[in-house]
Amino acid sequence: MAAYNRSFAERIPLVILKDVCKTYHTNAGDVLALKNIRVTIERNSFVGVIGRSGAGKSTLINMLTGIDGVTSGEVWIDGVLINTLNEDEMAQWRGKNIGVVYQSFELLNQLTVLENVMLPMDFVGNFRSGASRQAAMELLAQVEIAEHAHKPPTKVSGGQQQRVAIARALANDPQIIIADEPTGSLDSSTSETIIQIFEAFVHRGKTVVMATHDTTLSNRFSHVLHIMDGEIANDSQRRRVTRDDV
Repeated sequence: MAAYNRSFAERIPLVILKDVCKTYHTNAGDVLALKNIRVTIERNSFVGVIGRSGAGKSTLINMLTGIDGVTSGEVWIDGVLINTLNEDEMAQWRGKNIGVVYQSFELLNQLTVLENVMLPMDFVGNFRSGASRQAAMELLAQVEIAEHAHKPPTKVSGGQQQRVAIARALANDPQIIIADEPTGSLDSSTSETIIQIFEAFVHRGKTVVMATHDTTLSNRFSHVLHIMDGEIANDSQRRRVTRDDV
């Protein structure tokens, strides 16, 4: 596994994308989805990846989570060159270091809300037997959904399901939470609640990267990446959030 020295890694940006390109091969020909992306993301940032549908937001998110591989370039996250990891290494690395939140929640309906949050804990094995249940309940309490812990996801609202998905993303205490259009299917009031939850986690020292088509959210982010036709059209950083802002 390619990685920087640990002490050095803690002094560098959390995310570094170096000349990242992604090409999809289709029957109609090659489609260049990302073009020479160069981005750095500092620790303790709330990053908005903003663009229209088809601009390349989800492709960029997939590069960060390792769900999809780059065609060329490098993706460094917390000192690890993730595009050199094999499938098994990637699964283990992702489980320990990345929390992912999807627009469609991606919860398992055959499990309870609590069991959905426990799942990544048990997969990675960060907790002793039985401890994952208590840790999952604490996370559900953080996102104010603990009273529904023993219900299946189908018995709670869409906004509540997204809270469960956020709790699951935090299961293994990752440094970075990556959310792909997490408010896209929610009403404005519930969307605001989700943004506030993300802001609270940034205040606690996490980094959140959120893809959205909603340009009105720009002023909520400390770092904005506007993406257009697979390229970064604008990269702007504001004052970073610190724990002293709480």
